[in-house]
Amino acid sequence: MVKALGERRKTCRLPRQTKLMEHSIVIERMDPGEASALVDLIVSVVSTLSYYNDRAREEEIAKYRKENLVEMVKDDPDSALVARIDGRLAGFCLSYYDDGLLWLSWFGVAADSRGIGIGRRLIAALEESAPKRGCHKVWCDTRVPNVQSAQVLTRAGYKQLCRLENHWYGQDFFLWEKVLSE
Repeated sequence: MVKALGERRKTCRLPRQTKLMEHSIVIERMDPGEASALVDLIVSVVSTLSYYNDRAREEEIAKYRKENLVEMVKDDPDSALVARIDGRLAGFCLSYYDDGLLWLSWFGVAADSRGIGIGRRLIAALEESAPKRGCHKVWCDTRVPNVQSAQVLTRAGYKQLCRLENHWYGQDFFLWEKVLSE
């Protein structure tokens, strides 16, 4: 388990690329001073998503400006979690308190850091934050063609609830949940 976001570091081995190297993956709360860097990462991830239409990409990116992220963590320090590999931002998990639930709004991983479990670790850190945020369940949505996120959520124990057709931005989505405590 990832402990109190930033208090304990975990390491893992990355797949062999040119040579096998050990890298440290750290999941912790976003520091307000790195909000601009996180915006850049969010833009780089969201702008390349082929399964979102142009309007969806533009409006989702617009929600996460530097000022918005700083305000998010001011109100709820666990609402913006980041993953670092050897100190470099490699992933993010954005969430909101939603009437006793956590809404997992976005999680994403830099293109050059995918496939090594960062998404799963970000979700685990989000789940760990739930009790202190007064939440017993996490819910989220994915675009129907977003197979990668669906795999991460399924492996993390999330249950697909339903399919929403012609929904947000006129696109089809799945709703997901994971009950953390009764």
